[in-house]
Amino acid sequence: MSQFLASASDLQVLLVIAGLSVMTALIVAELASRLFFAPRVDEVERSAKLLDLVHSSLLAFIAFMLAISVADVRGNFGKADDAVSREAMNIAAFDREIGEHDIAWATPTRALLARYVATVAEDEWPRLAMSQPSLSPRAQAILDDLRGALRTVPAQEGARGNLLVHHDRLELSRIARYENATRSIPKVFWLLIGGFLFGAMVMNGRHRPTTLTRSLVGIHFAAIGMCIALILILDAPFRGETSIAPAPLVEALRHG
Repeated sequence: MSQFLASASDLQVLLVIAGLSVMTALIVAELASRLFFAPRVDEVERSAKLLDLVHSSLLAFIAFMLAISVADVRGNFGKADDAVSREAMNIAAFDREIGEHDIAWATPTRALLARYVATVAEDEWPRLAMSQPSLSPRAQAILDDLRGALRTVPAQEGARGNLLVHHDRLELSRIARYENATRSIPKVFWLLIGGFLFGAMVMNGRHRPTTLTRSLVGIHFAAIGMCIALILILDAPFRGETSIAPAPLVEALRHG
């Protein structure tokens, strides 16, 4: 599933998840109708109000959980996007401050910073998109080399301290990116939503299977499926078509 979400377009994800939801809903409703509700027609009619209550409650739980989940993943996605923008600004400021020092020292040090940014874009970003996100050891090694270079700057201690502060901000930005990549919907949510969805699908079996009822069930669960797909798309901010790109970091040095 993770590989599919990473490689497929948003439209493909929406259509596939919606299609699976509709197909599962219709199959479960058909089986429930034949195996459970059809043999108990009289009892179903007598308990119509109770069945309506149970069905409505299940749908309400589903709507509530989907609503808070969409709000949560959308908020996390926005925070991750803002964090990358701030990181780009910090990189640009860091590059400018390095450039203010002796050119013999600044040139190779700025090259180290550029190597770090390139490694983050080429190696670390794909790692953050994986089902088990991780940071790039190559990027960490370059950061360590950069810190060593900052300690040799031919300047006063105050200037060296300012450069090290910028370096610390880079490390904090990496930690924030990793936290945003691993901040996902817990598995227990999917177990709960799956249980509620299955219950609602079963309850649809009490309606006589006709073209109209099947169409309405299909439309209903297509909408639910697309909502689930939206959560899956936004839940991993560095994966898939709708994802946060490393372009701001690269552009920060290009315009520096």
